[in-house]
Amino acid sequence: MAGAFRLFGALVRRAFGDRRASVAPIVAILAPTLILLGLGTTDAALGVDTKNDLQNATDAAALAVAHAVLANANTTEAALQITAQAVLNNDFKGKPPTITAFHVCAPVQNDCKMNGVALPSDTVTLDTQAVALCTLCLSGGSTQTVKGATQTVIGFSKTMQINLVMDSSASMIVGSTSTDVNTIATWVSANWNSVKVGDPGPCYNGGSGTCLTADNPPCAFACHDEGSNTTAADIATGLTNAHSAGATTRFDVMTSAARQLITYVAGLASSNTLLAKNTYVYNVYSFDTALHTWGASNMTSTAAQTAVLSVSPGLDTWLSNDMTSLISTVGSSGSGASAASPLKFVILVTDGLQSDRNNNWSCNWGTDKAWGYVNPVWPGNSTVCTSGGYAGPISTTQCQSLKNNGVVLAVLETPYVPLTGQSPDVGPYERTVRNTIFPGGPTGSSTISAALQACASTGYYYQATSASQISTGFLQLTNQFLQHSTYISQ
Repeated sequence: MAGAFRLFGALVRRAFGDRRASVAPIVAILAPTLILLGLGTTDAALGVDTKNDLQNATDAAALAVAHAVLANANTTEAALQITAQAVLNNDFKGKPPTITAFHVCAPVQNDCKMNGVALPSDTVTLDTQAVALCTLCLSGGSTQTVKGATQTVIGFSKTMQINLVMDSSASMIVGSTSTDVNTIATWVSANWNSVKVGDPGPCYNGGSGTCLTADNPPCAFACHDEGSNTTAADIATGLTNAHSAGATTRFDVMTSAARQLITYVAGLASSNTLLAKNTYVYNVYSFDTALHTWGASNMTSTAAQTAVLSVSPGLDTWLSNDMTSLISTVGSSGSGASAASPLKFVILVTDGLQSDRNNNWSCNWGTDKAWGYVNPVWPGNSTVCTSGGYAGPISTTQCQSLKNNGVVLAVLETPYVPLTGQSPDVGPYERTVRNTIFPGGPTGSSTISAALQACASTGYYYQATSASQISTGFLQLTNQFLQHSTYISQ
């Protein structure tokens, strides 16, 4: 516009020359033209601003419709158009815009033609118009019409990577219910000589005439404990013993629930109108003193089922090392647009307690005042491990590193709870764990649970205190990810 004024000024000077005495007549001649140019410039600016506002509102309305389709594939097109109009009314500053074209080319709505031309699958097409004020409307009146148009892609077809990360340390082979714990204890008492060869029995009295059950409790872990020489193979033996007793352990429930989850997702992939468009790949990990990978990378559901069956129990829980490996192994989440850039979901199943058995015997012992326990046999021996053997809860800083990579991190906590019938003065279980988890005593809150809840992505924490809840937790957390990890591209 400035260039037009300069050109006009040059023509005026050429026509009239430098006649200073004629300024007034020149101004009189040019004034109407200058006024018209100014009004036209104002109208153009008003039109551009209004058109920009309308386009932004149109984009937002189309995106809202795409989100609505993802949330409920069966929403009618009429209802979706109401959603679009509501967004337009809310986002546009002037008089509510009018929708001049609206098409949802999705599996249910199936409105895939516009003016006889086929529209791309999985798209929302939205054309709008609105009025803008003008001072010099060429068509008369005081308003001008502006238009907006957009075609938004509904992000159906995604690649979604589901990473199952399971705690396979020794604590997971405890009975899954109190009945299972008692079943294991009863079986061990009846088979003591085969599972604890050379060790005094549960009622060894040491010549005191009193049955010192505190010395050898009835092995709720199916007696995998071989002192400081315990190995992963001993833990596997403990699992075998539990099965021989007819009991189900938390490890069994966890792996069974993982397989159930894979079956569930596979079912959705074949039956759900929206989710069937996605590609699902799996990675299976377990952790104890290291992070273990089972099967290949980005497996199919069938291969993942086999991989879960091959997971075996281990010994300690070196969470700090395990999390470092997990962060590196999983890497950053992608957009879901391709197999090379999948959306990534991690479901971490753990009791959340970092432990190192080699340190169990070098704890810093203190009086268990918070718990108020007095050993009935050795009253002066009522102490707990106040620091040392168990390093404490999971690192929320490491969890945050995983989340900073765009990964959705779900945490399914299987609480490390006291075992019914076990003496609270026996290490390394009760005596060295309870004060770390519940430093405020038996009625206090769990520092482990608090850390695990902070570890999870918002809304992705679930605590399972029973076998059925472990299965429910797996499905609920994963279903939440499948329903809400959608993307919209334009």
